[in-house]
Amino acid sequence: MISPAAMLSAAPAFAESAPAAQTQNDAGSIAALEKAAADAAKAYQKAKATQADIAAKLETFDPAPYLAKHREAQAAAKKATEARTAAEDDLHKAMSVYDKASAAEREKARQDLLKAMDKANAAIAAEQQAQTAAAAAGTAADDARVDLFRRINEANKAVDAALAAKNDADKALADARAAAEKPTDKPTEKPAEKPTDKPAEKPTDKPAETPADQGAQQPGTVTPATDTTSTTDKSAAASTTSATSATSATSATQTTTANTGTTPAATTGSATELAETGSNPATPYLALGAATAISLGAAALYVSRRKGTRPTS
Repeated sequence: MISPAAMLSAAPAFAESAPAAQTQNDAGSIAALEKAAADAAKAYQKAKATQADIAAKLETFDPAPYLAKHREAQAAAKKATEARTAAEDDLHKAMSVYDKASAAEREKARQDLLKAMDKANAAIAAEQQAQTAAAAAGTAADDARVDLFRRINEANKAVDAALAAKNDADKALADARAAAEKPTDKPTEKPAEKPTDKPAEKPTDKPAETPADQGAQQPGTVTPATDTTSTTDKSAAASTTSATSATSATSATQTTTANTGTTPAATTGSATELAETGSNPATPYLALGAATAISLGAAALYVSRRKGTRPTS
């Protein structure tokens, strides 16, 4: 268990050691992110320049040069056809001479025939080549226009990719700068456990109370159990004394009455007073008897409680 004092003493060490290393790492990462953002911006500008160049070529495309080349190719093909026709005519003439030549002229006629054949074959090949060039020149304008459309499409895709890369690099740089500006005073490590210094249980040592003493106590006060017996004993002793005094007073009153032959009411004057107030003349005797009974009961209670602790004599 980690005490709160240990936590508080270790926290400043964490707070002091963390910012230095973090600042160094943040500076290095921010420099790298700045370079990446600059490179992404350059790539984006280059892609936009290429896109603008191709778009300008497509917008200002002129098929006239291609058409001129097509016409030149067609003229060359026509000349090749004429040359092939003339070569074939020469070949036919050479063949006719060879057929009509005598034995002495046959060898010369054969040599002329071979030359005519070679010339005709060359003229045929030249004609085919000129016709192929003329056909290519005829589609050169359309091919150039299609190529420009293909290149502008690729340039648009390259611009979109470069812009996305630039935005990502700018966002990463902005996030790194914002994180570097925030204070880092919190400890980098947390304690393994929280201190638990609270007591497991609450004390329940309340003093006991007896029903007999609850009425005599003041609100909010508690009398220990050990003092209850003493208080009861004192109350019982006082009750016994009161009962003895009351018994003596009663005996004295009865003796005086027997000797004088007068009634208690006449002696004390209470009969007259009670008669004047309208009360019954026997009320004092009833009150005295009730007090005597209560005193005797208290004495009996006291004797019964003390009987278990003291031996009976």
